[in-house]
Amino acid sequence: MCSGKQAYQVTLKLNWSGATHPRSYPEGGHFSPPTAAIHSSRYQMWAPGSFASQGIQNVAETGDPAVLREELGAYEAARHVASWDGTGAPTESGVVTVKLNVTADGAAGAVYASGATMLFPSPDWFTGFYNVRLCRYGRWVGRTGGKLRFWDSGTDSGREHLSEDEATEPPTTIFSLQNGRFPAFGRGWATTRSAPCRGRGSGWGGLGRRGVVGDGRVAFGTHSLSA
Repeated sequence: MCSGKQAYQVTLKLNWSGATHPRSYPEGGHFSPPTAAIHSSRYQMWAPGSFASQGIQNVAETGDPAVLREELGAYEAARHVASWDGTGAPTESGVVTVKLNVTADGAAGAVYASGATMLFPSPDWFTGFYNVRLCRYGRWVGRTGGKLRFWDSGTDSGREHLSEDEATEPPTTIFSLQNGRFPAFGRGWATTRSAPCRGRGSGWGGLGRRGVVGDGRVAFGTHSLSA
């Protein structure tokens, strides 16, 4: 386990527009206020196959990070979250770079990074990263990162960016929408293979297809953490 504390800057290079996603980009598409945190294994912001907390549900459905940040504050008081940071306003467009500052704590075991932001408008779709490990072989990782993929929180059954609210009853677990069968991407793009995830239950993996590339293969930018 790493010793002491280590500051990190989280850089989200968000890239969602009519140029990057010509089949699916909604007019005025942008992102909700992003939130990132450093935490121990006793806290999980989100992960595929897990049910969304109320905080992640609110982010994914409305873009409001208030409850998620309350959850982070409660886990911070219990020493399961070392630090978190977030912006106060949505992004002005879908193409923007956001920088957040967080600190890992080896003594508390808070060596994992997670973050989330809503794709707006959408029923319950978001992008982000989860459980990215910052301590390896007793040393703090100097830099790490990956692509930002497309996720459904499992709480609304809408299938288009501007679908009416349609609560999923009962809710499902968080799952990937990184494929072309989804109506929001247009028509006719099947999925056949899965991209790899990395680290301890961490990832930014999605689904893809050999041959034709549709919006479903295109990430929403990248994330990186640097010491």
